[in-house]
Amino acid sequence: MLLHELVGHDRVVRALTQANASGTAHHAYLFQGPEGVGKRQAAFGFAALVNCVGDVAEPGRVACGKCRHCRRILTMAADPEATAHPDVLTLVPDGRQIKIAQVRDVLRMVPFPPIEARFRVVIVDPADVLGEEAANALLKTLEEPPSRTRFVLLTSRPAALLTTIKSRCQRMVFGRLPDEALIDLLVARHGWDRAQAERLAPVADGSVGAALALEGDPVMAARDEIMARFLGIAPGDTLEGLKLAAWISEHAGTRDTIINLLERLLRDALLVRLGVPQRLFHEDLRPQITAWAGRYGASALLARLEVLGETRRGLAVYNTNPRLTLERLLLALLAPPGAEGIQARVPTFGIL
Repeated sequence: MLLHELVGHDRVVRALTQANASGTAHHAYLFQGPEGVGKRQAAFGFAALVNCVGDVAEPGRVACGKCRHCRRILTMAADPEATAHPDVLTLVPDGRQIKIAQVRDVLRMVPFPPIEARFRVVIVDPADVLGEEAANALLKTLEEPPSRTRFVLLTSRPAALLTTIKSRCQRMVFGRLPDEALIDLLVARHGWDRAQAERLAPVADGSVGAALALEGDPVMAARDEIMARFLGIAPGDTLEGLKLAAWISEHAGTRDTIINLLERLLRDALLVRLGVPQRLFHEDLRPQITAWAGRYGASALLARLEVLGETRRGLAVYNTNPRLTLERLLLALLAPPGAEGIQARVPTFGIL
């Protein structure tokens, strides 16, 4: 994908193309944003843009996609294993980290001029798994960058990066795609049926990568049964809550997806409870949701949404046991009316 073809990130595309056209592109960029929203495609699109030698209507702002540099760089974007262009270098994890030896191998080439292109582009994906030694080695080069090298660091966890590395980079913030933009993209570029795209896009939370993963997700396949069982459990019925957690873990263990579905369900329940005339995410379950929401006050539903939010944040930090996390979450959501004082936190038990 060429940079100007990127969907939903007009501000980022405009900033990069203007900087390239004016010759003021920064030596290092930090592309930060959620997983699966197009950061990697943008990095290779930027590499093609700064090195394009094709005949285009807007030189410096648009890459042709057909010249020798564009074609070889786009090949790398499509295939992570490809090494199609000698001046586009990638640093990816070797195991769980990007190691010092990998960084040193790349940095040995940096002082020399590019082999074929105008600029050498080093893409670090993701930058938040740089080991401490590797991060410090990269930092030294970012502090004294070669004039014909551009660094692009990608991350969905900017807080995990060294502050000194972030300070040497110009940040480009990638947001989540609006549902309509995501639906159109899935239909046009991935050949999805529009009905399927409309069903899955809202659960993907603005991420193309998440939407593609949902296509074969067992939770989505079992969505009707999961929702029916959840809505049918009486408040405070601990045994049935544990049975549902066990069933989900055994048959449809995609933890993030079930959290997304339950969060949408609670938002639907809150809309119904407050009498907001709006289409629900689970619109086909409106009668069941209406009956379930009637058991709880608005404050109780808000407390349960807080539990979900804290669970999601906790999962991003701790490698918690999926079964224990799901059990604790369902028991909190199914607590009896009047349990508005639920402690919204993820316990540290069950960490693997």
